[in-house]
Amino acid sequence: MSISLAVSCLIFLLIALRQWLPDKIRIWHIMSAGAVVLLAFGEITPQAALAAIDWNVIAYLFGVFLIAAALYDNGISHAIGERIVGAGRPRLAILIFVLATALTSAVLTNDAAAVIGTPIALMLARALDRPAVPILIALCAAVTLGSMASPVGNPQNILIASHAGFTDPVGTFALWLGPPTLIALALAYPWLVRLVMNCRPSGTIQPELPLPHSEPRAWPAWVGMGLLVVLVVGGSLHPGLHVPFGVASLVAAAPVALFSSRRLRTLREVDWPTLIFFVAMFVVTGSLHDSGALQQLLGPLVERLGEPAVTAAIAFVASQLFSNVPVVDLYLRLTSGASTETLMMLAGISTLAGNLFIISAASNVIVVQQAERYGQRPFTFWQFTALMLPVTVMSPLVTWLWVTALGGG
Repeated sequence: MSISLAVSCLIFLLIALRQWLPDKIRIWHIMSAGAVVLLAFGEITPQAALAAIDWNVIAYLFGVFLIAAALYDNGISHAIGERIVGAGRPRLAILIFVLATALTSAVLTNDAAAVIGTPIALMLARALDRPAVPILIALCAAVTLGSMASPVGNPQNILIASHAGFTDPVGTFALWLGPPTLIALALAYPWLVRLVMNCRPSGTIQPELPLPHSEPRAWPAWVGMGLLVVLVVGGSLHPGLHVPFGVASLVAAAPVALFSSRRLRTLREVDWPTLIFFVAMFVVTGSLHDSGALQQLLGPLVERLGEPAVTAAIAFVASQLFSNVPVVDLYLRLTSGASTETLMMLAGISTLAGNLFIISAASNVIVVQQAERYGQRPFTFWQFTALMLPVTVMSPLVTWLWVTALGGG
């Protein structure tokens, strides 16, 4: 076994066992340590590590994280949470929460939706007098399912859309992955609402979330979010206006960075640990690719990576070990000229594979880190897997059937 593969497996193991590690150790610490070890052992050179990082993805995430921080700082997240809680009936509140989170994920990426949605989930848990865990589970499921239908719904979709060069990425994803997204959400909701409603009242008052700072200028956050939607959706509908997703995100975040009255504080509140997690993850991925370890493991399947059925199987299994973003990154490096059906299968199944383990999707990591930031103890590794198993089984099956039927397979 190569050092790169051994370190990747060790990263997975340590994250799985993190509940028994000291509380100060975060998931991004583990991933960063893995990248440092690979650099120290010469498994990847500093130049190759820099080249392995997809800066388009990092730029996109930085922009949406900055906008998300501004939304929270202006009290917009609290206002949304209060509006959802004010729905009255618990089941209706959960439905609104799931749908709103899924829509936010499709428009602003699952990672930004996880940042925005975590405090809302904790507010909902407090209002319903329920433990936070089942509502955080519902957040993770909605974030993942909603992100599948959009080219900017998650980092792996951004990678695929950039790689494929679709003339109409929004329309392509909507056609191939929109219907299974809606079906999966409809089937997942009864299970998610059952998780929340069947939990006994917590018996203790959930701690209040820290109130947002008093920000006199709310318009930069609103303008930033509007610009992001216009640049992404408008650029897709009018290819002549298309700009790289990373550039679009930075342009959209410019009003927050330039005109917010407390821009430095907002910059400090960006989810820097998750950005570091992604940078380190790309380094680990680059090392794995350069080592040739995965190519050896795949063996004859390397020649069949363009087949949708093979793509679905590898994307699901590999995402459990290496997380879906690096798996897609590696897959695109190993293939060329893949069909739209294959790329949509890769996007859908790799995304939905994130519902099985915490490490399978970075948005799960974000929810854990955000909950801990607000002083809450989130779900454990195996608790997450047990509660998400029905969604994990159902949603990839629905997606596989739809993509196969649409592709004429």
